[in-house]
Amino acid sequence: MDDREVKAAGWKEAVLTSFSRCAFAATLLPWFAISALSRFPGHDLSMGPAVDGWFVTIGAVYAYLPDTVATGQAAPGTAGMVYVAGMSLAELVLPVLIVAGLAARWAAVGLVLHQAIAMAMASSSGWAGALFDASPFDMLPDQLLLWCALLAPVMIHGAGPLSLDAGLRRLFQARA
Repeated sequence: MDDREVKAAGWKEAVLTSFSRCAFAATLLPWFAISALSRFPGHDLSMGPAVDGWFVTIGAVYAYLPDTVATGQAAPGTAGMVYVAGMSLAELVLPVLIVAGLAARWAAVGLVLHQAIAMAMASSSGWAGALFDASPFDMLPDQLLLWCALLAPVMIHGAGPLSLDAGLRRLFQARA
């Protein structure tokens, strides 16, 4: 591979990763922001009151552990609440990191894992076989696949040249 091919590949990668992050910001960032904010008490988007001693709402517990709420338990216990709080914080922080381009590769991998875990825990056991079934009622696996496709360039190549990671890298290289 000669120098021109390397530069062309770098340019294509930069366009791909920048487009992927912009598309994510335009389509999924508002969805994640509203969803994440609904998990925390004290504002108009909150889904129910806060769980005693925790900074998340009962709606967050229902979103991540629906069987707990369905059986009438007030809270799932300390381990369950740590899971709910961690998932709620991840849903709030990871999309912002992706759009900003700060640790975006790790944030994209984390967000895909977050969504896969959340869908597996909150869905019926038959959702895994619903991929490509053309049913508008079984959209969870199809939705996860689309999100993975959108985030794949960031997971593989990183955030690209228009990111905080690249800016910090240039800053530290200039100082060295």
